[in-house]
Amino acid sequence: MTKDDWHSTAARRRDEIYSHIPREWLVDEFLLEESKKRPIDLPEKCGLLTPRELRITGLSAVELLRRIHDGIYTAVEVTRAFCKRAAIAHQATNCLAWVMFESALAQAAALDEYLFSYGKPIGPLHGLPISVKEHIYLAGTPATSGLIAWADEMSQEDALIVKLFREAGAVFHVKTTNPQTLMSLETQSNLYGRTLNPHNTDLSPGGSSGGEGALIAMRGSLLGIGTDIGGSIRVPSGFSGIYGLKPSVARLPHSGLSGLHAGMENIIGCVGPMATSIDDLKLFCRVALAYNPWDHEPTLVELPWKEDREIQSLLPDDKLRIGVIWHDGVVHPHPPITRALRDTVTALRRAGHTVIDWDTTLHASLIDTVNKAYFLDGGREYRSMLLKGHNEPAVPLLDWTLTHIGSKPHTIEESWTVNLARDKLRTLYAKQLREAEIDVLLSPVHPAAASAHNESRYWGYCSVFNALDFSAAVFPAGTVQETDTWDRYPRPTPEPFSEMDKWYESLYVDGEAGPEKYAHAPIPLQLVGRRFQEEKLLNIMDKVVEILRAAEDYVGIDDGIDGASRIGGDGDEEELDSVIHGGDGDDDDNESMLSKRFL
Repeated sequence: MTKDDWHSTAARRRDEIYSHIPREWLVDEFLLEESKKRPIDLPEKCGLLTPRELRITGLSAVELLRRIHDGIYTAVEVTRAFCKRAAIAHQATNCLAWVMFESALAQAAALDEYLFSYGKPIGPLHGLPISVKEHIYLAGTPATSGLIAWADEMSQEDALIVKLFREAGAVFHVKTTNPQTLMSLETQSNLYGRTLNPHNTDLSPGGSSGGEGALIAMRGSLLGIGTDIGGSIRVPSGFSGIYGLKPSVARLPHSGLSGLHAGMENIIGCVGPMATSIDDLKLFCRVALAYNPWDHEPTLVELPWKEDREIQSLLPDDKLRIGVIWHDGVVHPHPPITRALRDTVTALRRAGHTVIDWDTTLHASLIDTVNKAYFLDGGREYRSMLLKGHNEPAVPLLDWTLTHIGSKPHTIEESWTVNLARDKLRTLYAKQLREAEIDVLLSPVHPAAASAHNESRYWGYCSVFNALDFSAAVFPAGTVQETDTWDRYPRPTPEPFSEMDKWYESLYVDGEAGPEKYAHAPIPLQLVGRRFQEEKLLNIMDKVVEILRAAEDYVGIDDGIDGASRIGGDGDEEELDSVIHGGDGDDDDNESMLSKRFL
């Protein structure tokens, strides 16, 4: 890094990002101002995307890949559409950390040439633009973890997940923002600034994969690579109204990331997908495991993705048995979360499934244990890296975290005690699950539907399942409504569970002002399964979401999965349906072998 102050380093990086956005892709300033509070529909309103590009970006990744592989769309036109949409999303939410439009289009052109020459796609992700969280290595790009000190350090090689997806034909068009040091549920850094929630810019898109959340919500990408050590996939997926999966550690490739506490194994993060549909989460996992990543990363468990016939044997024959977490005994969720849980439980029971109240007695101890594991050195390395970055200040949430959670250093012997406590709690939780005989847990993702800026202080609803190393997935379960008040959805007791609970309750004020603060925010819920049960979990989530969509009183959000019909035609819808579903009703006749295996 040159010897300038952190302000000039940050200004230079932000200018670099905007300098790579073509002038013709800049949104009219009047429209940008008009959409400032809620830019989620800006790509449709701004006039920069053609009807065909809107159709392309309105599909799921699985649907889009079928069309690319069958020659309906070229990789170049698909990549250009997503580059344009990502540029629009960044102008509205500040979600991009690095722009690769030119190289992405060149990569797409090479893929088109391959398909033309050989008559088949190069791999299962042929032509699909995929976004990458900033701290994941991608050769020739920065992986700073939001730190000024690492601003000019470029990755020398791809992370394993990037390498595998590149081999599968993916196109990488952008890297997305993450917060300073990553250890935050708010995406803000001195280097990149603050990322905004496109549903309501007074709210956060979460963190640490917040740039991915905001970008995918605005469909500047359909599938993104995120990471999670305490909620960093699930919270931004939830706050942004998309789908996300935290797999168990060692299930998906995880090597090739920047970050502090490298080599620390008391609590380990994981790589996982963020997407606009459940099928796209499955696609991510299926492709990642199809290339035998354990041959490259020896810490991975050799566990290929189970195919549909194998998954069916894992699922209950007919009806599910679900444990519902109304609260964790530490922080009670806000009224919109309680309402979404009630609606979901009601819909499940009406569909004949069994839902039982889950005892969260162990959660407080698990959360306390994992908080110690995050900061065994008392935050010393975090503070040291801030000093190395020309003494850049900690952003507000990191400052709060280091002061209130990560301030006590532990000796090596004390770290062993933390690990022992964690393992004892895991054993007790396993006993509770075994005795209850449940298939999955249904839980809040966070006390708030989406936090206001600088208010995401509690990660317990997610970090508890990092401590247990369970697989966990997030889905959108509605939006905040005017009637989501404490009067209608009261706490079980007026006395707060903790000081943190008291603080979170104060954030959601009585009466109409509470829901007004969180207007338009998606309401996320979380399904949790046992270790290495990602296939079972996602198939159960499919069933739960289908039940919710069928419920008469369900108030959902437009997740854009059926984007083609929502956007309106450009004259080729019948042709597309014929290609995808088959003119004679036989879909298989129209799919490539790759589509049959992966899509």
